Amino acid sequence: MIFLLTLPFRVLGLGFKLGRGSTKVTHRTLRLVGYRRLFVLGTGVAIGLMIAPMPGDRMRARVKTMVEGLAGGGPADLAAKVRDELSSSPRTWHLPQPGVVATQGRVVLTGEVPHATAAGDLERAAAAVKGVLEVDNQLRVASN
Repeated sequence: MIFLLTLPFRVLGLGFKLGRGSTKVTHRTLRLVGYRRLFVLGTGVAIGLMIAPMPGDRMRARVKTMVEGLAGGGPADLAAKVRDELSSSPRTWHLPQPGVVATQGRVVLTGEVPHATAAGDLERAAAAVKGVLEVDNQLRVASN
């Protein structure tokens, strides 16, 4: 790499020693450039914080919402995650799968289950999914 940088000087016969000298101080120069980069990065972050358009807590919430949107954290995906968990959980995979509707972290379970223990197991499994804030258990116990 350094050879390519010094090639024009070597071809013209100008500054041959300048080209060789640059290879001797490469380590020190790179260290200095590294420290300068950190300083410039820190200065940029400080300036950015000073001129931020909104308070930090609102900005963090906005960034979190954007990241969840990119990662597919919408309500339809939350319902799909809950359905997947209910169908794969060892306590609930064998039970009749309920209807799942998710709205802003609130999950509504609807349908019919064979016994009250099954309704509790389905509710606990749904509540364990990341992103679920509340579970509304509207499951009906089948009468035999």
